[in-house]
Amino acid sequence: MSVEAKPAAPVKLTIKDYKSDLHNDWCPGCIAPDSRIVMADGSSRRIADVIAGDRVLGHDGESHVVLAATSHRHTDTMRRITISGHGELTITRDHPMFIVRRSAALELNSAERAEWIPAGEVAVGDYVAYPRPALVPAGRVGSSAEYAFRTIVANEEIRYDAGVHNLEVAESNSYLTVGATLHNCGDFGILTGVQMALAQLNLDPDKVACFSGIGCSGKTPHYVKAYGFHTLHGRVLPVATGGRLVNSAVTVLAMGGDGDGYGIGAGYFVNSGRRNLNFTYIVHNNNVYGLTKGQASPTLSRGKKTKSMPESAIQDGINPIAMAVAAGYTFIARAYALEPKYLAGIIAKAIQHKGSALVDVLQTCPTYNDLYTKEWYEGADLPEKKSRLYKLEEQGFDGKVTDVTDTADIIKKKAAAVAKSYETEPIPIGIYYQAELPTYEDGVNARIPALAEKPLVDIDTFHRDVSSLLDAMR
Repeated sequence: MSVEAKPAAPVKLTIKDYKSDLHNDWCPGCIAPDSRIVMADGSSRRIADVIAGDRVLGHDGESHVVLAATSHRHTDTMRRITISGHGELTITRDHPMFIVRRSAALELNSAERAEWIPAGEVAVGDYVAYPRPALVPAGRVGSSAEYAFRTIVANEEIRYDAGVHNLEVAESNSYLTVGATLHNCGDFGILTGVQMALAQLNLDPDKVACFSGIGCSGKTPHYVKAYGFHTLHGRVLPVATGGRLVNSAVTVLAMGGDGDGYGIGAGYFVNSGRRNLNFTYIVHNNNVYGLTKGQASPTLSRGKKTKSMPESAIQDGINPIAMAVAAGYTFIARAYALEPKYLAGIIAKAIQHKGSALVDVLQTCPTYNDLYTKEWYEGADLPEKKSRLYKLEEQGFDGKVTDVTDTADIIKKKAAAVAKSYETEPIPIGIYYQAELPTYEDGVNARIPALAEKPLVDIDTFHRDVSSLLDAMR
């Protein structure tokens, strides 16, 4: 979505200007406002009093900066979990906790068996794995000597109607309450990336429209201070297409998940690419249907089995990058949710591109996907720890077509992008392919010159002389 012709914001805006003032009653993982958070200096503070820029301890026992603090009113059930010797924690049922199941608790190095489990599924007798900060080496989940085990003695459902809070934490994507170890969702990294990109481009919030489908990604418009439209499952692209065509003065972002976009919405995905409409499509790709309890999404590879699946996948996973190349997207990129600054830069470039832009965002799902975790992306399981991601531009890769009239150059760049998309160890992130080609709007404006002068929304379509049309139909 090109922003060249868009009026700039009157003043320099910051990420705070794109945060919504009011959230609704949904939360991907929140806790009660009086919950005490362990700060980097060892003190504790109510989560309601923690702000962006503060430093807290993560599940690795290290200090990490808070990127964002979110809150809203929650009217639904919550879980009241009692932890032996550490009181109670009031938490939403889907919020992941770092837990060692009772059956594994007596094994050697049992902290290595800890897993992220939704609060609603934590059982009495399970143990919270709680780091001892002075003993935990940076970036490694170590032996039981480095963790304290705190027994869950009760987990009951309660009715709740009050404020709830959550934190987005850099690097570890986790934080500690006085009694428990909690994770925050990868969606917040993508949300921050979107807000940072809008701030980088200094776009007026009332000149931005954010559309979404169904799934965890579907709530994005609720958290972005701009125009928002929460559509149907798999239908975000046709609705966003309509929004873009009716008001070409607005920067259009479409948000979806890998199931929403590459599964039920696959047909729309292909046709949106070949139109080369001037908008940006951001896909949350975590290999599972996170909102419906972790079924395999279209991007999960054959033979893989997450903890939420009874059996391994028997279908091949699709390749979104290769599919986008074939469909005709003119800007194709991939980024990682837990690197929000790099992600923001990619999203900003996608918005500035004139044409259909896809940003496929690799994302962790701590609740349901125990295969592609933060530690997996970091390569913590490799003989020598090394990230499983690398940046294309750092390897000298250039996916931009320099001469769009040269068919051979286009074919060469597309072939290179597809070849890169099949690399898995490590995985490339960055811009795979880019070409400046005529957009769908260019064709529409050539056919209807009035639309080149002003958006359809500003044209009086109700007071027109249609007599010639009626005569032609007689």
